[in-house]
Amino acid sequence: MNNEVRWWISAGSFALAAAGFLLPFWPLSVLGIALAAFTGRWMLAIVFGLLLDIAYGAPVGRWQVLYIPFTLTALVCVLGRAIASRYMRKKYQDTL
Repeated sequence: MNNEVRWWISAGSFALAAAGFLLPFWPLSVLGIALAAFTGRWMLAIVFGLLLDIAYGAPVGRWQVLYIPFTLTALVCVLGRAIASRYMRKKYQDTL
């Protein structure tokens, strides 16, 4: 993947995460974090998660035990990508 594509993916994931924050619609933020994580930009996904957790503050109500829900989402997406990548490499190592 060349640098221009990486830049567009990073910019697009940031735009989705920011739009989800500016419009009070958190699934867009999760989509931006997941896009960054699943395309291999794991550090960017974790930074987005931390920034969104700071911006939203601590959750209230039923979710108050999750102090960092966006960061946890980023970590789960990064872990999911790592497991899926390992599985695909192991399964298709002969054809790669």
